[in-house]
Amino acid sequence: MKTLYAVTLAIIASFGLGILAGQSLGQVAPPAYVVTLFDAGLKSATDTDYPSLNPATFQPYGGRYIIHFGRTVSFDGRPPNRFVVIAFDSMKNAQAWHSSDAFRQSYDARKLSDVRALAVEGIIP
Repeated sequence: MKTLYAVTLAIIASFGLGILAGQSLGQVAPPAYVVTLFDAGLKSATDTDYPSLNPATFQPYGGRYIIHFGRTVSFDGRPPNRFVVIAFDSMKNAQAWHSSDAFRQSYDARKLSDVRALAVEGIIP
C-alpha cells in the first residue's frame, strides 16, 4: 500500500513540475517582425531614407534583416515596389527601435505616404 502511495505521489509531483516548467517556457516573448512595404509611388525603394534601410538604427535593438529587397512573385494583387523584413527578439525591442531618436531622426516624414510599416509577433520555432 505504501508503494502505491509513493508512486501516486511521484506521478502527481512530476505532473506539477511539468506544468511549472511549461509555464516558465511559455513566458518567453515571441519574436517580432517589422515589415516595411515601399509602394510603387516611389521611383525606387532606395528613393527614401526610411530607417528600415539603415541597419545602424535597428541593430542596437537586436534587429536583423530577414528579407531585404528579394525577388518578388505576386500571387494575388499588386505587390509593393520592394519590401524589407527585420526580425527582433521581441515586440518590446521592435517598439523600442520605432520609438528611438535614431529612428525618428533618420527619415523624411513627407515621404511616408509611399511607405507602410507594421510589426507582427511570430512564433518560436
